[in-house]
Amino acid sequence: GTADALRRLGAREEATPFMVYLAAFDVLLSRWTGQDDVVVGTPVANRGRPETADVVGFFANTLALRTEVSADGSFRELLRGVRETALEAYAHEELPFERLVEELRPERDLSRPVVFQVAFAFDAADRSASEPVRLPGLELAPVDPDAGIAPFDLTLRLEPGKDGVAGRIEYATGLFDETTIARLAESFAVLLEGIAAAPDRRLSELPLLSETERRHVVAWSAGPASDPACGTVHERFRHRVRLAPDALAVELGGEALTYAELEARANRLARHLRGLGVGPETRVGICLEPGTERVVAMPAAPTGGGAYLPLDPSYPAERLAYMLADAAAPVLVARTGLARGLVEETARTVVLLDSDASRIEAECAEAPEVEVGPENLAYVVYTSGTTGGPKGVMVSHGALLNLAAWHVRAFGVTSADRATQLASFSFDAAVWETWPYLLAGASL
Repeated sequence: GTADALRRLGAREEATPFMVYLAAFDVLLSRWTGQDDVVVGTPVANRGRPETADVVGFFANTLALRTEVSADGSFRELLRGVRETALEAYAHEELPFERLVEELRPERDLSRPVVFQVAFAFDAADRSASEPVRLPGLELAPVDPDAGIAPFDLTLRLEPGKDGVAGRIEYATGLFDETTIARLAESFAVLLEGIAAAPDRRLSELPLLSETERRHVVAWSAGPASDPACGTVHERFRHRVRLAPDALAVELGGEALTYAELEARANRLARHLRGLGVGPETRVGICLEPGTERVVAMPAAPTGGGAYLPLDPSYPAERLAYMLADAAAPVLVARTGLARGLVEETARTVVLLDSDASRIEAECAEAPEVEVGPENLAYVVYTSGTTGGPKGVMVSHGALLNLAAWHVRAFGVTSADRATQLASFSFDAAVWETWPYLLAGASL
């Protein structure tokens, strides 16, 4: 099986099972994290001297093994590097890990261990086949202690068994849930099979997905989901308007817009934005309360050739200013009260829908001619920032159309539907509360 093939691979490369499985674990970590510099800690018995072999006591130490994982290299090449690294580390295994930390002086953070956060251990002894330890007058049994806390973010322990290699994963529940760890374990098993079958294959080409996961990916990516004749959201929106110009598009209280009225207002704003220099890839910040104006501004930005940046006015001003500056949005669409504090340093131009209403209304109601394709940017949405600073995700027209088309199919959206606008404008859920319904001719 796989374990036998990996054992033979290790023997050919003069590598121990520990080195083989550590190299495979390095590949898994690199592929899951997208990092090519992997540091894994491992315990060593530190009983290399004959005089310590039978001494009762704790001699164990910790080694930090650093590996450069090249996606273009093969597993065989990586294994040779891991073997060399491990042998060099063993030659210095008596150096206390605490001394290493003192010399390196890494930046300390009480939320994580220093030097490495992932550990690996391989017990070469096959406990399933070993005789129990017997001492005169004593009954001995193995105990598997559970300290209740994980010393590292992730620890993989392997040992030989009757049917190959058995293992367990210990993890910090504050970082991972059980489902994620189960997927990680399954990915590792698939990766080991791929390594055993083709150790000279490029690391980036080694499989990580099970057959079930591969079928899901194929099903999810089946396409194209969007109409090739309508490669951008504003073109698809325009097509929907032509089908039913008098259908209800947006309603808030007593205010309502038909699709024809919504398109006319969006086109006027789009032309106004074009006059301010908006074109392909230009980010246009939209900071408006829920309502018809916000729905007008969303198609207006791509109709003008640009991409919209949704800004929830209920967010702190510092957060909104950060998103505007980080996205390099030169234009902001807002109302007078909402724009206060966001204009001076973060946007070069501001469009105020209340004070600029007469100038926008004077624009032509026909859509401007723009050269924008499926690969161009449609909108930018920011992550929550719970794992660091907020990060802007850039979404193309093609990706947005595929999402909208999938949503329409999956939920059976028709022009008779009405969709509530509940999500925060800066949350990606607002995207599928809006675009699929506009492109299907439904009402917001």
